[in-house]
Amino acid sequence: MAHGTDPTSPADLDTATLLSLAGTVANDAVLSALREKGIELRPAHGYVFQRLLTGEQSITDLAADLGMTQQGASKHVLELERLGLVTRIVSPDDRRARHVRLTDAGREAIAVARAARAAFEERLRHLLGGDVLRATRDALATLLDDEGVSAQIAGREIPWSRRSSAD
Repeated sequence: MAHGTDPTSPADLDTATLLSLAGTVANDAVLSALREKGIELRPAHGYVFQRLLTGEQSITDLAADLGMTQQGASKHVLELERLGLVTRIVSPDDRRARHVRLTDAGREAIAVARAARAAFEERLRHLLGGDVLRATRDALATLLDDEGVSAQIAGREIPWSRRSSAD
């Protein structure tokens, strides 16, 4: 970006802004695909889904994993429960405790989101070409690795603090 100019096109914006806006476009594509199937989610719900993909969790564990209060985690779980995407079940270890588990509808929502991300990836491949997309993916992976996020991705442990402040 040239100094002293007022950016009026994407080509004039700095990389951080472009990455942020591109992330918003990608998230919107996924949320739109979900809405088309009658599933109204917010980006913040994805963090809960990531924790539940590998199995049920207590609200306490979910809150700790997300780096938020139990009240905050409970709010997200209640929203997802009302949508029929998760359910609370009695803990097998402590009958007084409740665990959160994905429902079949929750697993279907995940399948819809994955398909939307695959379609977005294909759109990028068409727009950019395979070589440029591969180079872009490599560059972004290098950035995430440098930030120490690679291990967190592998463990589905992206910290809540890395989410958008709008969630």
